[in-house]
Amino acid sequence: MTIDKEKLDRISEFMSNGEFNEAISLINPILEEYPNNIILMLDLAYSFANLSRFEEAIKLYSKIIELAPENSSGYTGLGFIYRKQGKNEAAIKEFTKGILYAPDNAIAHFEKAEALFEIDEYEESLKSYYKALQFSGAETEAETLHRIAQVNLGLKNYDKAIKIGNDVLTRDPSYVSINNIIALAYYLKEDWKNAELHFEKYLKVIPEDESASNLLHKIKEILKEIE
Repeated sequence: MTIDKEKLDRISEFMSNGEFNEAISLINPILEEYPNNIILMLDLAYSFANLSRFEEAIKLYSKIIELAPENSSGYTGLGFIYRKQGKNEAAIKEFTKGILYAPDNAIAHFEKAEALFEIDEYEESLKSYYKALQFSGAETEAETLHRIAQVNLGLKNYDKAIKIGNDVLTRDPSYVSINNIIALAYYLKEDWKNAELHFEKYLKVIPEDESASNLLHKIKEILKEIE
């Protein structure tokens, strides 16, 4: 007896659309018939995590790890929850385990980099972001490069942050949020004209960013004084 493919497709569709309650309502009855189906358990745990039902998700990921200790996704999922809870050290340990069993797990590398960045481990986070870039597809390339530029900004590698930011725009001109990183790098270099240019590009798309607006106002005041 096999699982109805139509139901599996509907579960995938619900999850892709962020309709996690609907996905759960389909997964639960199937799991009653197939209680140790790892794929469905992972889908259910992921749905719980995205609904902030953390205790249920942790319990399920722990069961997945018990049933399939070499399945990288169980550790990655657990790390994802710990990250959402702000437990970055615990998250890093789980992502590291996930990578041990699947060195090409781009999601685990990316999430580990995010956790490392949040605890100011910039150099280590860069290594993980580059690993994520190595194994991920083109659809996540711009986001990962954005993070790499952000880390370089934190490391005061302003020219490198600008170069990476411009590279992102060359690859994907629609990824305008990277202008904020470029603008900040120019601002910290006291290159007011270029900082003004990129803040203006950024704020056209994200006008609600008060921090960027305030910096742009400050730059205009500086330029007035200079001129």
